[in-house]
Amino acid sequence: MSKKVRLLHHPASQPCRTALQFMIENNIPHEEEIIDITTDINERQDFRDEYNPTGQVPILCDNGVRVWENVAIGRYLNEKFDCASHWFGSTLEQRTRVNMFVQWYAYTLRLGGGAFHWTIFGPMIYGTDKDFSAEVRKGKHLLYESMDMLENYWIEDNEFLCGNEITYGDLAAFHEFVSHEAGGIIPDTVWAKHPKTRAWFERMSARPASKQVSEWQYETIRKVMGGEMKVTFTRKTAVLKGTEAHGGHNTGLVHTGEKRDYIAEVEAAL
Repeated sequence: MSKKVRLLHHPASQPCRTALQFMIENNIPHEEEIIDITTDINERQDFRDEYNPTGQVPILCDNGVRVWENVAIGRYLNEKFDCASHWFGSTLEQRTRVNMFVQWYAYTLRLGGGAFHWTIFGPMIYGTDKDFSAEVRKGKHLLYESMDMLENYWIEDNEFLCGNEITYGDLAAFHEFVSHEAGGIIPDTVWAKHPKTRAWFERMSARPASKQVSEWQYETIRKVMGGEMKVTFTRKTAVLKGTEAHGGHNTGLVHTGEKRDYIAEVEAAL
């Protein structure tokens, strides 16, 4: 049996970068397999049957074990490799705060990633003739609300989001902001209103592992936005970002012109 775990990931994905940085920070022996999420691989049934029924990355393979969802991967690795206690908390109070953060982040800051996704990737996936303004606005609303919470609740007077030691929650949040920073999503006027959050982001950015993991995203998005690189997508799912009226994960892909009424299909009598 291999002593190394295998991480299936793509550097454009915020959750993938989170899981990868945790491995690097903790010197976890691992192998990487890049899953090209610009293709339809995550939409293929054989891939879903083998690795993850949602088709999404990151996915951790540890011999016969398959773990998906980045926080679940972090917890698995934390326990398997007996990582430093600060990552998920050493006391009941600390563990509770980290748990609260990663659950809060999943339906707020993570979904705020739609501001980046629909600004940068939406036109590549569905075409430049589509109007993504509603999706971008929704993403920014979630993002800015999340920044207010970081500034006024989570950071307080601490160095990191859940105290004065780094946690897995810091990695998850950091990589959301890496994408926004790379895409120029957050105006200087917004950053100016969140000085604690900006200082935290800069502390996180200075970590060697942060630089290593985020370099691809900064460089690639710079080239895309500068016209030096063109990315062609064959995939059509919009992951978790959805639209105002469509989930966008696997069904109801409104920007493809699909007329299918998924809700009516599910609610129809047998």
